[in-house]
Amino acid sequence: MGFARSVRRLVRLIGPAHLRVVFDERYGFAVPGVPLDPQRGAQILAFLLDEGLIRPRDVDQPRRARFRNLLRAHTEAYLASLQDPAVLAGIVGAHVTETEAAKLVELQRLVSGGTIQATRLALAHHRPVVHLGGGFHHATPERGMGFCVLNDVAIALRRLQAKGYRRPILVVDLDLHHGNGTRATFAEDRQVHTYSIHNASWDDRPAVASTDIVLGAGVEDTAYFDALQSTLPDILREHRPGLVVYVAGTDPAADDAMGDWNITPTGMLARDIFVVDEVREVLGPRTPLVIALAGGYGFNAWRYTARFVAWLASGRALEPPDDMEVALRRSRAAFAGLNGAVSANHSSEWAISSEDLLGPEPAARRETRFLGRYTGHGLELLFEKVGVLERLRVLGYAEPVVELVSAEGLGHTLRVLGEPARRHLLIEALVRRDRRMVEGCEVLFCEWLLLQNPRLPFSDRIPPLPGQQHPGLGLLGTIVALMVLMAEQLGLDGVVNVPSHFHVAAVGRKHLRFVDPVAQARYEALADLLRDVPVAEAERALAAGKVLDADGAVVRWEPATMAIPVSAKLRDRVYGEAYDAARDAARARFRFRLASEPAALVPAD
Repeated sequence: MGFARSVRRLVRLIGPAHLRVVFDERYGFAVPGVPLDPQRGAQILAFLLDEGLIRPRDVDQPRRARFRNLLRAHTEAYLASLQDPAVLAGIVGAHVTETEAAKLVELQRLVSGGTIQATRLALAHHRPVVHLGGGFHHATPERGMGFCVLNDVAIALRRLQAKGYRRPILVVDLDLHHGNGTRATFAEDRQVHTYSIHNASWDDRPAVASTDIVLGAGVEDTAYFDALQSTLPDILREHRPGLVVYVAGTDPAADDAMGDWNITPTGMLARDIFVVDEVREVLGPRTPLVIALAGGYGFNAWRYTARFVAWLASGRALEPPDDMEVALRRSRAAFAGLNGAVSANHSSEWAISSEDLLGPEPAARRETRFLGRYTGHGLELLFEKVGVLERLRVLGYAEPVVELVSAEGLGHTLRVLGEPARRHLLIEALVRRDRRMVEGCEVLFCEWLLLQNPRLPFSDRIPPLPGQQHPGLGLLGTIVALMVLMAEQLGLDGVVNVPSHFHVAAVGRKHLRFVDPVAQARYEALADLLRDVPVAEAERALAAGKVLDADGAVVRWEPATMAIPVSAKLRDRVYGEAYDAARDAARARFRFRLASEPAALVPAD
C-alpha cells in the first residue's frame, strides 16, 4: 500500500462518523443455476475494508430471525410449505435438493435477521446502515417468488411495529422489478408507504399507501432520473417517515444479466446519491436509513453497490478494482496456502501433501504436470480456493472436471469440463514457457484461451464477438491472475499473448501493454476513436472496413505481442521512460476516423 493511500485511509478512519455494515459470510451459499453471485456481499465488504472506508468493528454479524418474527409477515401455512423442496424449486426456478432447500430457507432466515439488525442499528444511532444482503421484496405473506423465499424487509418492519414503533415508514424500492411482496404485506397499513419504480407491475390490487411507477422496458438514464426526481421528494414531504428503507437493486444497470433497462454506471450512482441527499434534505441528516442489496444479476453487480457505499462512507466517488485485481488478491492468498502446505509438509487448511500438489518426485513424471509444476489435483484445489469452480456451479455446472493434456514441446493444455460426461467444454488454455516472444526474457505465453458458457444463448444484450461460439463465463480476470501468479512462482518475466481481435486487447488494456511501443500507439489511437462505441459494434466497424486512416485507407486489426510484466526487467521495458517516449512519438502517425464521419480527423492525442 502506497504512502498516499495510507494517509487517505488514516484520514477516513479518524473521521467523526463511520458507516455501519451488516454482513455474514454465510450469505455466500448459492443454488446451482440461480444467477445470483454468492460472493457479491463479500466483494463489497472486502473493497470497503481495503480502502479504509470502514473498520472491522463497523461490521455487525446478524442472528437468524426468530420464528415468531417470520410469522408477523408470513402465514403459518406458507412457512410450513417451505419444508417441501418442490415449493423452493418453484420460487427460485431451478431444481433444488432437500439439502439445498433447507440451506436456502436458513439463508433467507439469516438474511432477515440481518435486516432486523440493520433497522435496530439505524434507529439507535441515527445514521445509514448498509445490509450487504436482503431486499427479497417479491415474497408475499402467502407465497414466495422471484428468488424470494422470505420478505426480510416486511419481517423487520412488522417486528418494529410489534415492538411499538409508531412513526411513519417509507420503503423506497428501486430494484428493476416491482416490490410487490412488500406492497402486498402493507396494502392495508397506512403507516408503511411503499414506493417502487419498476419495469412491469406484478400486482395491481389496491393499497392504501403505495406509489407504483411503471416505466416499461428499455429505460435509459434521463427517463429513470426524471421519474425519481419528480415523485420521491413529494412522497418524503407528505409522508414524513421516521425510518427509510432503501431497496437499492442494481438490476436496472445496462449490463445486468437479467435486466431490460440501460442505466449507465453514472446513472446508477446518481440515482443512489439522489435518494440519500433527498432523505437528508427533506427529513434531516440524522434520519435513520437502511440500505438493502436487493436484485443484481451477473458477476459485475457488486460494483454498483460498491461505488454507492464508497460514496456514502467518504463523500467521494471511488472506482472498485477490476476483476483481475480482485482475482490477484484472492489468488495470492490461495497460492500462499498452497506453498505453505508444500513447504511445511504438515497439516494445514489444505490438508494435502506436496505429492498431491506437485506430483511424485519432481523429475519422475515431469511431462504430466502443468508447466512442469502443478498436478491436475493441485490445480483443482487452487480453482476451488479462488472460486472458479464455485462460479461454474452457480452457472449450473454442478460437477466440473479439471484435466491436463501435455504435448511435448508445444505447451500444456488445461481444460475444465462442465460434468463427468464431458458434454460441455467451459475452459481451455494452451500455455508454454517461451524465450522467443520477448527478446531477452522468458515468459509464460498463453497461445489460446477459451472461456465459454454453452448453456447461455446470445441475445441483444449479449451479442457474439468474433471467434465466440457461446457467451463467456465472466472469469477472464481470475484466469489471467492465476497465470500471473504462476509466472511469479516460476521465476518468469511476465505473461504474454497475441490478441487476435481488438476486443481482446481492449478487455486487458489496464494490465497489458504491447511490447512494441509503436503497436501500443496504434492501439491507443483506435481505442480513442472507438471509446464510446460498444465493443461488438467496434469489432463490426473494423471488420466492415469502416475505420479509415488519414489517407482514407481501411484500417485493420494488426495482432502483436502484449505483456503483463512480472519482473522489473520487463516492467521497465513496457512502462519505462524510453518506452513512453517512443509511444508518444508514434502517436502522430495514427490519425483515424470512422467512414461515416466527415473528413475531419479524430485527434491522436
